[in-house]
Amino acid sequence: MNHCLIENCTKPVKAKNLCAMHHQRLLRHGDPNIVRPKRVKKMTSCAWINCGKAAMAKGYCSKHYYIQRVLTNGKVDVT
Repeated sequence: MNHCLIENCTKPVKAKNLCAMHHQRLLRHGDPNIVRPKRVKKMTSCAWINCGKAAMAKGYCSKHYYIQRVLTNGKVDVT
């Protein structure tokens, strides 16, 4: 069975004499040797007044995101 062309890779060939991982890198980035670092998410605090919890979605913590979502959908009458 053939092995990947990339140096120090002993995985079996999938296509173009490359293993599945290096073939995907070739398709995505144009070069099978490129390794992109994972993105690190910036931690922000909740946009709600006097809330110091970490934001989970659209700038709000889970509790305030739910409240904001309910208020903007017209399910709760604020007045």
